[in-house]
Amino acid sequence: MNERVVRFGPGNGLLGILSTPADPIPGAPAVVLLNAGLLHRVGPNRMYVDLARRLAALGFSSLRFDMSGVGDSEVQDGGLLYIERSVGDTLAATDALAERHGLDRFVLLGLCTGAFNAFRSALRDDRVVGCVLLDGYSYPTTRSRIRHYRSRVFQLSRWTGYVTRRLGMQSGKSETDADDLIIFENETVPRDRWAAELKSLIDRNTKLLMIYTRLGPLVFNYERQLHDAFPELDLEDAVTVRYYPDADHTFTLPANRREAMTAIESWMLDNFAQHQPIAGGNMRGGSR
Repeated sequence: MNERVVRFGPGNGLLGILSTPADPIPGAPAVVLLNAGLLHRVGPNRMYVDLARRLAALGFSSLRFDMSGVGDSEVQDGGLLYIERSVGDTLAATDALAERHGLDRFVLLGLCTGAFNAFRSALRDDRVVGCVLLDGYSYPTTRSRIRHYRSRVFQLSRWTGYVTRRLGMQSGKSETDADDLIIFENETVPRDRWAAELKSLIDRNTKLLMIYTRLGPLVFNYERQLHDAFPELDLEDAVTVRYYPDADHTFTLPANRREAMTAIESWMLDNFAQHQPIAGGNMRGGSR
């Protein structure tokens, strides 16, 4: 494996680490790892570093880089919204890999905000053949709501806390501070719109691996939740879901990180160990 610093984007202001394998899989896509929020390119608990090197051992190239204004990258355009700037940075990364390193198929991977950026960027770039979204988009179902509230019915502390709040006996804390009312939210996308966007990726033969943890109330609490939330879509072949209820959002425990990375490796090998051309060519779609 070889690792080197690369610069790209306007004025070469974006910085990343390109990991290339000693024995690459012919035609395999490169993996682009996107910042988890404002965390440095090493990822939470250095997960991106470990994953990049494990992927290189399997034959996959990867780029872990800092979005503009994060880590070692310069601010590119302070006038854009964060998600717009992040999508532009991601497209700059895939362009640089294609133009300078001959890599023209990509898998975008991100955790938290990185998952949203990966999905948004995939919609704009036809060269993206796969996405790995860790704690990304999630939509509740009847079953997920039942599971969520059923687990709380017999917890005395929650009932006493609820009564206390309703009676105004808990000073210094508003009703919106209650654990039951905290729902993780990064980019709010209506269900129908996201279904249409997901379908567009599936129709393009883009593969998705969606990994969820015990992120928070009502977010995701059983492995078939995504499939149940979108019964009108054929997700079986295109979307793989893994749910790790014992893992926290940043995979703090080494055992949880290893489990997630092993799932990512298996998914990469299953889907991309052989070169699989995409119908319609490998051209970036849409405009920036």
